[in-house]
Amino acid sequence: MTTETLDSTAGAAERRPSDAPRPARPVQPTPSTPPTHRALAVAAGIALIAGPALFFAGLATSPVQEGDDKVSYITSLALDATLTQVSAVLLHYGNLLMGVGVLALPWLVRGTRGAVAAVIGGLLAAVALLGNSGALFADWMHLELGRAIYLETAADISDAVLAHPAFQLCFGIAPLISVGLIVAAIGLARAGVIGWWSIPALVAGYAGMLFLPYSIPILPALGTLPMLAVLVLAGVRVLGRVRADRRVRGA
Repeated sequence: MTTETLDSTAGAAERRPSDAPRPARPVQPTPSTPPTHRALAVAAGIALIAGPALFFAGLATSPVQEGDDKVSYITSLALDATLTQVSAVLLHYGNLLMGVGVLALPWLVRGTRGAVAAVIGGLLAAVALLGNSGALFADWMHLELGRAIYLETAADISDAVLAHPAFQLCFGIAPLISVGLIVAAIGLARAGVIGWWSIPALVAGYAGMLFLPYSIPILPALGTLPMLAVLVLAGVRVLGRVRADRRVRGA
């Protein structure tokens, strides 16, 4: 009996610590998303839906422009001061809300796939959209120039103002809107948030806004719908992610 006890003790001494069963680690509860973060996400989702709606309305109410030259542009703004201001206000807040909303696009990506493109594209598009919202002040400038002085002189002043490199650095970065949105859409498509159809939709919408004639303002407004639809869908995805997060976390 003594020998059996000694053998048992020796076996226990030789047993490695790793052979012993390890206690299970306690499961840490998943922290709930702070209400402030959730509120910001909701605000961004609403902005991505309301911004495109205002932008569409601003394009649709643009004053009729009979030609493509600067004199025709200033003439169209000066003819109807009320319509010019309504369109400018709608376009201003449309750009502003979209610029705020696209900052939430990287939040839709879960994991690393597509995350870098979503961040870079979202930041580029946000800066360009916010800058473009400020550029709408030029509508009031052109409105008053067209009413106060000869149209040819007004066009010369407009060209001189817009030609300043510093002005272009602040308000001439509108082409970055399309670049940023396409890069962000690539990231979201890679992450499976939206489909790859969003890339040609963005290209088609931006082209429609640039090249369809403003002699019939509803045409460029309709032409930009594919691009705006991508942003609205992203807004719906953001709001859907907020609802799903609340269900999962039981908030």
